Amino acid sequence: MYHKFGISKYPSTNVTIKQLNLHVSEFSQEKYNVKSLDFIVDTIINDGQLPNNTIGISVDDADRSFLTTAWPKFKEKNFPVTLFVNTSTIVKNNKNYLNWDEIRMLKSEGVTIGAHSHTHNHMPDLSIEEKQNEIEISNKIFLKELGLIPSLFAYPYGEADEKIIELLKKYKFKVAFGQHSGVINETSNMYYLPRFSLNEKYGEIDRIKFTAVIKGLGIYDFIPSNPTISENPPYIGFSVLDQTIVQSLNCFVFDSEGQVEKELFKFNERIEIRLARKLNKGRSRINCTTKDKKGNWRWYGHQFYL
Repeated sequence: MYHKFGISKYPSTNVTIKQLNLHVSEFSQEKYNVKSLDFIVDTIINDGQLPNNTIGISVDDADRSFLTTAWPKFKEKNFPVTLFVNTSTIVKNNKNYLNWDEIRMLKSEGVTIGAHSHTHNHMPDLSIEEKQNEIEISNKIFLKELGLIPSLFAYPYGEADEKIIELLKKYKFKVAFGQHSGVINETSNMYYLPRFSLNEKYGEIDRIKFTAVIKGLGIYDFIPSNPTISENPPYIGFSVLDQTIVQSLNCFVFDSEGQVEKELFKFNERIEIRLARKLNKGRSRINCTTKDKKGNWRWYGHQFYL
């Protein structure tokens, strides 16, 4: 997941031109299969088989640098890209973001357009009526400007709760993406899919090479089921499909203060985590990694919001 390209004023959401060039060069190698998000999620939904090292590329917010800097490089390599658009910023004479003529042009050149709410607000903080308005206003604008309503959704800031997830299902969105690091696999929550966020700090080529070939970690019955937590510290638990990797599995929890001390308990396939302190308000996350018998790294990520 990208945001901005070559705009060093915003290092937390930007990748440098040098980083982007290295990413494109790396993904061009034969061992990778760059596919559209639609192809990837449709294959998983229909129990199909994805090629090894399948990668999907997405860009949030419709920053102008996508059109001027990144898209020509992706287009040259025939890399499919999904652009998640929050509709309130797409107005004439906005120097920082694209306009509808440019988005229509990108769509005609093969870019998939996804929904990203209307105002890019913190969705869990909104009332159910406000959440509904975010979807309906955005849908109406897409229908007017593009003649269609996107089937893919990305949460602003990656923040979700059970109510917005149920609304997206009601409005017939196929899947929804967060911003928590991890690999999509057959046990993933299709309305809270992970993406590796790339920026100046986390966009170095060694990280790209690592995350591009790691595998998913089959996890189910994850609690708390609501990404917006009400109990703090949260009681965290999940089951692992492959019991042979449980003993080597390790998990790390981070919030705005840094790493949170924890106790990790393993009961056959079930993992339980007790935190030593409360999580800070805002976003926090858990990353779990392990190696399987073939030596592949496996990764699961989840984001909490408070």
